[in-house]
Amino acid sequence: MKEEFPTSEPPGYLSVKQAAKILHVSERRVHQYVEAGRLRAYQPGRDIMLPVEAVEQFKPRLTGRPRKKTPGWRGSPDTSPLLITYIRVQMRPGQQTRLLEKLQTIKREGRHLFPGTVTRYISLDDASPATVTIQLVWKNGEMPDEPTRKQAFRDFEEELADVLDWETAEHRTEKVVIHT
Repeated sequence: MKEEFPTSEPPGYLSVKQAAKILHVSERRVHQYVEAGRLRAYQPGRDIMLPVEAVEQFKPRLTGRPRKKTPGWRGSPDTSPLLITYIRVQMRPGQQTRLLEKLQTIKREGRHLFPGTVTRYISLDDASPATVTIQLVWKNGEMPDEPTRKQAFRDFEEELADVLDWETAEHRTEKVVIHT
């Protein structure tokens, strides 16, 4: 737990703020580790100091249920249950902030979920010109018919038309051969 330390700025020690940054956790979490006795600390006054060595050697416990075994590959070329649609489109110049705001709104409001998708990814490539890649993973048997998909794409494109240049868009759908 906390022990008194004779100097106000001991060499080889870190503040709670510095330790939190190194451990990629909040300052509150560092205090919890200290209180639980999981992380050694000294209190030379009102500030808590942690030995550099203790912070570097500290291993936070994993959250959730750890996997016992990495999942194996599944699927075969003939019976794959998944399809992936890729859409790559250029961002309009100077629209990255606006794009991210619009995507946050779409996420928050639960819109453009593309029925039948298992998961959806939207990634940003900052190269010039900046490009957005949209990946939609569909269950093969649950992928809606083409008119339904096209309408979902049109609605999505319409919402983002001011930030993405849809005339540059490249679409392709691929069958997953194997997956985890």
